[in-house]
This record gives sequence, C-alpha cells and structure tokens, in this order.
Amino acid sequence: MQQTVNATIADKDIMNDILMTTKYLSGVYETAIMECTNEAVRNALRQIQDEEQQNAKMIFDFMVQKGWYKPQ
Repeated sequence: MQQTVNATIADKDIMNDILMTTKYLSGVYETAIMECTNEAVRNALRQIQDEEQQNAKMIFDFMVQKGWYKPQ
C-alpha cells in the first residue's frame, strides 16, 4: 500500500531560493569577468551580471515588502 505525501513549498522558501541562486550567479559572472581576456565577451558578461543584479534587487524588494527578508 502506497502512501501519498503532499509536500508543499511555501512561496517564501521559493523566493529565498531564487534570491540565493541569483546572488550565486552574480558571483560566478564576477569571476568570469575578472578572468576573461576577450573584451567583447567581458562586456557581454558584465551586461548579464548587471541584469542578474537588477533581478536580485527586485526579488529582494519583494521579499522585504512581504516581510520575508529582514536585512540586518
């Protein structure tokens, strides 16, 4: 006999995971930018990193507004 388990993830947890992933990606792009020798690629990576940081800011603001993230 199988039991069905309904596992749900709260919106807060999903948003926190998205924010942490976005922060991580920004760091990965930073490393790539610093180690890149091709200026065109470096500029493209900078643009992508800037977009990631803008996304993180929107997520951060949303979470603060909801009371899900309390900066210290």
